[in-house]
Amino acid sequence: NALQTTTWSGVREGLSTSAVLATLRTLHDQHNNMSFPVRVIGCASAASIFAAVLYARRRARSRWVRNEDTDSIKAETSHSIIALFEGLVLDPDTTVGEANKRRTSSYYLKMRQSHELSFVPGVARHLLFNRRQEEVNRIYKYWNKRDQSHRTIVAMCDAMTRNVLDSARKMILGPLAHSSDIETNGCWIPAANMIPAEDMHVTIALPWWWHTVREGNAALTKEVAQRLRQTLLLKFHYPFQIELERIILLGGKVLVALWRCVGARQCRSTASGDEDAGISNEWIEDRHGESTDPMVRLREEIIRCFVTESPDQRRKPLTYQHMKGDEFFERQHTIKKKTPGTAPLLGMASSSADGFIHTTLCRLPLDCLSSQDVELDMIHRLCREASATLNGHRMLIDQYRFLETMGEGGESNPCFRPIYDETIRAPVRHNVGLTGAITEDKGVVQVAEGQRTIGPARNFMNEKETEDVHTLESGSSGSALVDMFRPPNDADH
Repeated sequence: NALQTTTWSGVREGLSTSAVLATLRTLHDQHNNMSFPVRVIGCASAASIFAAVLYARRRARSRWVRNEDTDSIKAETSHSIIALFEGLVLDPDTTVGEANKRRTSSYYLKMRQSHELSFVPGVARHLLFNRRQEEVNRIYKYWNKRDQSHRTIVAMCDAMTRNVLDSARKMILGPLAHSSDIETNGCWIPAANMIPAEDMHVTIALPWWWHTVREGNAALTKEVAQRLRQTLLLKFHYPFQIELERIILLGGKVLVALWRCVGARQCRSTASGDEDAGISNEWIEDRHGESTDPMVRLREEIIRCFVTESPDQRRKPLTYQHMKGDEFFERQHTIKKKTPGTAPLLGMASSSADGFIHTTLCRLPLDCLSSQDVELDMIHRLCREASATLNGHRMLIDQYRFLETMGEGGESNPCFRPIYDETIRAPVRHNVGLTGAITEDKGVVQVAEGQRTIGPARNFMNEKETEDVHTLESGSSGSALVDMFRPPNDADH
């Protein structure tokens, strides 16, 4: 009893393992008059309790954030800026500035919750292979059935964006020294969980979740693609830009790049106290845009065109529920439930709609990551550094890829060998001049020449020493950055 009491009190007081064991040894010496079996039983009982407590603490660091943890985070940030934006409700008329406030507050909270998971316990080697095999079977569970498919709408990343994200992913996951070999004792990441650079994309909507492939499936797929094409054209969804917000290890498991939208706003002069009097003819595109948020509007219009009927009854709902009959109407539409960043039910105001825009980069199999304990603190730090470096990178979304897949690429890559693949371009805005000339306008604001960055901007990830400092200093142009730090001489006065 004395041994057990000492063990529990040492754990509660936060003593180190060596300190508790030293106390146990002292008690053991004081009770030498005990019989040998009693001493063995007492020491074994205390050691087992101590080991159980340490294991419980170890497991607690590897759990997902619980509800009480989330409440404590919100309580800590009750007097903060982001607390003002958590209740914003997104609808098709929400502006870019309003939607981004809701997005960024949600991204920040997700990042804080991710940091709660900083430790992945190792798995015994005799169990490791079996768990990894179960993980592989789970990843390819739909592909192994060979009788189900799902349809999704994505926007592919351009060449520069995927190169930047791929380089950032390599640097972030570098400390893990991971391998795709299922028999490795180190960190294991399945090849299917590492999205290839050429398949990186932004998920727009999921109009049809996993269902059994039946007769007429090809005709249904073409009808869904035609519905998407009509939505883009009739609702005037022109090309728009998105901007990289941050990269996080979501839930300590999924490495994602999170985006925000940018929109146009009219510049205002601060010379006059009246804002209306200071309006100029110059426009700028940034995260505080005054125009309607294009991603929120696009997703809401896609959902509405699939689950509702047009006023003239020419457009019928195109969902699994409506095809199966009235007995399925109590179920929630999967297009509304699975599309990222939307509210649970169409037409209901819900703060859970955060306008989430993401690109999945990698998934970590936490249940069978390694035979040894893995600390994720360095991964979280590298995510913050990559976010600080790449924040503000923009990408133009001007075409959409409609895919139907059977899961051959795993759970996160619908672009791998789809059974249906069609790219649909967004409608282009046209301007008619006074002479009748028609020109295309993609809605991208051109940066004035005087506002451009001085000199070439080098890629920090592939930076090479190709120029000598003396070469820059010998240039005759005074626009080089080195000239700005050169001390003045007599000729300048």
